[in-house]
Amino acid sequence: MGRASKPPRHAGLLRRALGLLDVVGVGRGAIIGADLFVVTGVAAGVAGSAMLVGLVIAGAGAKYEYANLVLNPSLGFAAG
Repeated sequence: MGRASKPPRHAGLLRRALGLLDVVGVGRGAIIGADLFVVTGVAAGVAGSAMLVGLVIAGAGAKYEYANLVLNPSLGFAAG
C-alpha cells in the first residue's frame, strides 16, 4: 500500500467546530426547507392546477414589492 499523505500546509487555519448558534441555524434551515416542500405539496393537492396561477401571481407580487421597497416606488410600479 501507499504511504499516508501529509495534510496540506493550510490545514490548520480553520477550526472544524460548530457552536450552539451554528447548530440552531442549521436546524432551522432544515425545518424551513422541508416545510416549503410539504406546504407546496399540500397546496398542489388542494388547489390542483390553479396552484400554478397562484405561484405566478405571488412571483409577480414579490418582484413588485422588492423593487418598491429596495429601489423606489416608480421602479416597483414598472416591475409589477
